[in-house]
Amino acid sequence: MNETEFTAVGNMPRPGGRLGYFAPWPLVGIAVLLVALVVLTPVLVSNTHQPGPGILTQAELVVDKASGNATLHFYIWALGETIRYDEIRVGIATSFDWAGTTPISWHGLNWTQWHNGSDLLSVIVASTANPVALNISVHYVSPSGSTWYVGLLAFYVALTSPPNGESLYSASATSGVALPSPLAVSNDTLPVAVLLANVGAGGVS
Repeated sequence: MNETEFTAVGNMPRPGGRLGYFAPWPLVGIAVLLVALVVLTPVLVSNTHQPGPGILTQAELVVDKASGNATLHFYIWALGETIRYDEIRVGIATSFDWAGTTPISWHGLNWTQWHNGSDLLSVIVASTANPVALNISVHYVSPSGSTWYVGLLAFYVALTSPPNGESLYSASATSGVALPSPLAVSNDTLPVAVLLANVGAGGVS
């Protein structure tokens, strides 16, 4: 074996001299990148301070229904995954006359069930009533401020053609809070999320 062949196999010069031999620069770069991701990714560090009211604390309602299943599922939580609310209240009204396309007498709804919680991340409600209405109030408070997120919505599931097809109708009495209606009940359209209205620290009367 000549000297050129021996050098190519065993003694190729490496950047950085002896240090480069034990710590190849591509591996060092990957290690530095991983450390940076761990340090800069909020999910991997403890949430020691609640942020002020803003986009992370924004509350949303997620509506879901599987085709052929009579149950509507409602999820109330924040856009920020680790936001703890001071209070979440969800009232449920059923047994009112509405078929998805006519006006609703919102003041005549009877809120017979309430889900109330404090210091929690989310509330999940399921209902087989058709139609069903939700009266949602979510309070967020931190040292830098507080606000209420609210929504008053109703839902009705109608049978459509072809056989066994379903459409989800919705209506809202809260300015700025609305769902597209109707929506076909399918994996392509549901679940669907809607932002609740931010009405400030004073809430609504």
